Amino acid sequence: MEGAHGPALEHGLEQHGALTTVARQVLDALAATQAEIDATVDARVADNPLLVRGTPRRCRWCACALHDGRCPACSGSGAGLRRPDAAAPTDDRERTRLDARALVPHGAEGDVDAVLALLDDRGLLPPGTPDPPTPRLATALAAVRAAGPPGTAEPGLVASLVAQARWHVAHGAPPLVLVLVRDHLARLGTPDLAAEVGAGAEELEAAMHVVRTRLTPAPLPVAASDGPTTPPDVIVRDLHGRLVVDALGPDDLGLGIDDELTALALDAPAAAWRDAHLSEARRLVYLLGRRADTLRRVTAVAVDVQEGFVRRGRSEHRPLTRAGVAGALGLHASTVSRVVAGAVVALPGRRVLPLAALFGTSQAARDAVAALFASDDPPRTDAEACDLLAARGVHLARRTVAKYRATTRPR
Repeated sequence: MEGAHGPALEHGLEQHGALTTVARQVLDALAATQAEIDATVDARVADNPLLVRGTPRRCRWCACALHDGRCPACSGSGAGLRRPDAAAPTDDRERTRLDARALVPHGAEGDVDAVLALLDDRGLLPPGTPDPPTPRLATALAAVRAAGPPGTAEPGLVASLVAQARWHVAHGAPPLVLVLVRDHLARLGTPDLAAEVGAGAEELEAAMHVVRTRLTPAPLPVAASDGPTTPPDVIVRDLHGRLVVDALGPDDLGLGIDDELTALALDAPAAAWRDAHLSEARRLVYLLGRRADTLRRVTAVAVDVQEGFVRRGRSEHRPLTRAGVAGALGLHASTVSRVVAGAVVALPGRRVLPLAALFGTSQAARDAVAALFASDDPPRTDAEACDLLAARGVHLARRTVAKYRATTRPR
């Protein structure tokens, strides 16, 4: 493996016999769910007084920096698992509906439901919808806007962003935020913007930081009924047109070692007890860091190959093998297989997939074969299918066409 930690990491991942039981459990959990890994860590924190949980730095769900323990991008927290209160509303839309119904006069609760039914998947009024949709719904619309996150139920994206900016300025954000969003939205990021708004570089950067991290195009998105209940292992974000891969390590999650107890002067028996726990705590923190680093590196290579798939979906999936990624990174193929086996990746656009979805034979080719044989004039033979596919830029052997035809259902 390449890099300063390469040989040590490869040795640590492969030579299980040299590790403690706890370390082996963490390594074995590479193919398990994130919930199982978190449970292992929770157990070690409970058993080891040298392991402490501090304030997480980044969101477990989208990797954004946390502010006061909350994520400004997705409202996730630094906690490892979501443990919703069984008596509480199950998603933000239901919470908004109940809160808004409490704000309208008795008998008008149904109007709140009607307003929410009009909203699109982002929580906005669709283009062309009057504001309010009807005079009768004016009170209910105002209640939904008051009960929902800033920008909810506004007529379109621009109006929503302006409403969000206005709310943040009223709650302490720089006034320049509203000016930028309301008057210069199309020019954000241009070199002469500071001079245009009459602001200094630092003032503009502070306002732009609020725009980038606190404003969202989807203030009240539809909650996926089958969405993940545990955080992803690795996260792919689109930052200014560039795909960035994040896998959170111990520091990001607030897991560390009790420095005060580590430095405490103890007698020999107590020091031996402390040092044994300290050694195990350091090993766990090291292995979790190396696990995160390996996940990040493996995923980064896969995303580099599959950028089209990540951005536009399965029609642009390319062939990718675990052995190929292992060779690119200088890892053992079994290490890549272990990392990929149970991992889940969060992609831009709120897509959550098994990391294994980035690997395998080309899904685009499978889809092309399925579409060809499902057409109104399908080929009579696999050889004819090869010729038709080649004319479309999809070059496959006859045996491959036969295999895809037999194993892929038409779309």
